[in-house]
Amino acid sequence: MTRAATPAVPALPEAQVRAAMHAQQWELAIELLAEHDRVLRETLGSEKLSGLSAEPWRDLLAQQQALLADLVVMRDETAAILARMGRERRGALAYRSLAG
Repeated sequence: MTRAATPAVPALPEAQVRAAMHAQQWELAIELLAEHDRVLRETLGSEKLSGLSAEPWRDLLAQQQALLADLVVMRDETAAILARMGRERRGALAYRSLAG
């Protein structure tokens, strides 16, 4: 009787996603994450996971959480920049209207 192969935990393309993010190639980052999600769902849906080691899956979750935390930081930094730009624009418009 042959034993089924242990399903491999799909590798998160973390380095490629981070490189795309830092290069502001958001479409590429989204495509990479969508493909990873597709492969992950396919793996989880097609394999019997009971009795397998949870450690590789916990490692993947930790990688995903770290990437998400960095995305949150980038989002917050972008929001702060946009808010500052809005304040500067309003200030310039107010100055212009006072100057005549």
